[in-house]
Amino acid sequence: MDWVGIGIIVVVGIAVIAYGWLSDRTANRRRAEELNAPPDRPIPGLNTTADAPMYVHPDELDAKPSLPADELSTLRDRLSSATSLPHGHGKGAFASDHASGLAVLTDPLILIVDGDLSSTRELLPVIAKAVAASRPLVVVAERIAADVYHTLEVNTLAGKLASDAVPITDPGRRAHLAELVDATPISPANLKSGWVPDASLGTCGTWVSSPTQLWLLHAS
Repeated sequence: MDWVGIGIIVVVGIAVIAYGWLSDRTANRRRAEELNAPPDRPIPGLNTTADAPMYVHPDELDAKPSLPADELSTLRDRLSSATSLPHGHGKGAFASDHASGLAVLTDPLILIVDGDLSSTRELLPVIAKAVAASRPLVVVAERIAADVYHTLEVNTLAGKLASDAVPITDPGRRAHLAELVDATPISPANLKSGWVPDASLGTCGTWVSSPTQLWLLHAS
């Protein structure tokens, strides 16, 4: 038996397997980076010169915003009689008042997704609309991916774009909220294609949310 020949075959075989493993690992990492990176092709409705979203983790920012005591007291009085839904921003760092945990957004653009919001790149056209109009942004979806949460949190904490993100898993409750804010729910497919008509975005006088609840206030 040619042991030398067998040894060579074994060595070559191991090298081929190792190369294949490393190649697959590199390809998988590259695909993951491409999914999270800003798109390399134009998205309909998105300004091609728009800044890429931020990916700094919220914990890296030490922002602790607060509302004046009299303003907070007036707000609490208004919330007692406001339209309310049992859904909030969870552990998101969206609070306008750190101590109370309340996020307060005046005259926001409200996007309601009829399904999951799975990637920040899907949100870029809507972010561009909010920035261009100098208005806060509220995002509601069945489920909201972690990178979307983190991007909105960081931009809020950094003072770049006031925003809020609220998951509502029940489609009936999302539809009810859409009626209350005069929004047309957008399908994930249309969102991915960049088709988000201005008329599909809702609004309200003031949007307020806590980690567990949200309120809609009429303009005062």
